[in-house]
This record gives sequence, structure tokens and C-alpha cells, in this order.
Amino acid sequence: MSGEFTLDLAAERMILKITRINGKPVNKLRMLQMGITPGTRVQVLRHAPLADPVEIVVRGTKLALRRDEAKDIAVIEAD
Repeated sequence: MSGEFTLDLAAERMILKITRINGKPVNKLRMLQMGITPGTRVQVLRHAPLADPVEIVVRGTKLALRRDEAKDIAVIEAD
């Protein structure tokens, strides 16, 4: 993929860079508290069989995000 897209669309094993976080302020705060911040690298480990949740690695920590949460995280492919 080229350009900006959302985390829920990323393929497994992709290494990405977070560009922005959208959504409700309470959800944005939760993402920031988990270390999901603009400029941070993130890797998609796998999607669950029904695409919900998405397992990612951020700052060395594995996290599972609901698909709705992943849709609010804009990313680009990392350098």
C-alpha cells in the first residue's frame, strides 16, 4: 500500500509508522496511554479469523485492538 491508510487495513507482518489518531477524545487518550502515538512504529502481527481483534506490537509490547479502534489509527509504511 502507498500513502496513508488505517491500521485495520494493514497486512500481517507490515511495519508501519503512526501518522495520526482519530476518533472520540476518550478513545484517543486511551491510545496515547498505551503508547500508540504519532511517529511511533507499529507492527501488525495477525488478524483474528473474523478480523477482530488485530494483534500489534508497539514499543516492544503486544496489544490487541478491536477493529473499530484500529480504524481510528492512520498509518504509513515505515522507512
